Amino acid sequence: MSTAIPDLPLLAAGDSMLSRKFGREVTNYFSGSPLNRVSFLRTDRAFLRAAFAYPKTSFLLMDNYSPLAKDTQNLAYVSSDDVAPLTGSDPFGPTEEEQIRNFNSDITQPIILFLGLDEKKTDFQYRDYKGNPYFAIDVTPKGSIAEKAKAVIDAVKTRDGVSFVPGARLLTLNAPEGD
Repeated sequence: MSTAIPDLPLLAAGDSMLSRKFGREVTNYFSGSPLNRVSFLRTDRAFLRAAFAYPKTSFLLMDNYSPLAKDTQNLAYVSSDDVAPLTGSDPFGPTEEEQIRNFNSDITQPIILFLGLDEKKTDFQYRDYKGNPYFAIDVTPKGSIAEKAKAVIDAVKTRDGVSFVPGARLLTLNAPEGD
């Protein structure tokens, strides 16, 4: 079974030994993502809380490393209303010190990863940074969140045209996946 080769953006023309042997280089072969990762803000709890609470934030669900997708080339995103039963409205609530002090290994927490800001859509602003926020959330049913995670999975699976695409590496995704 063959799959389409993704349309990745190319770097500006340049002459190098690699480009002469293998052709023009793509911007980022494994993602081509238009998101600004603003990685230095990942420890800023006020930023994470504001980004997570923003109504137009997009969430990519992952079930056992399989992303929610429309097909093998296009990811599918959900809204905060879809993830709230699992994450709550403020998963970054208490300070890190309070979370450490109150940690209970019997209580499973969903893994939430900030992916970045789509700067083409500039509704959200935090300090000097503008763009719609994107998060990934692990909805794999496990531990004390198994029932809530299963409910989120079942709810999104009822939508037309989306499913969790098996396989941890989808090399067929279109490059501008933030659109």
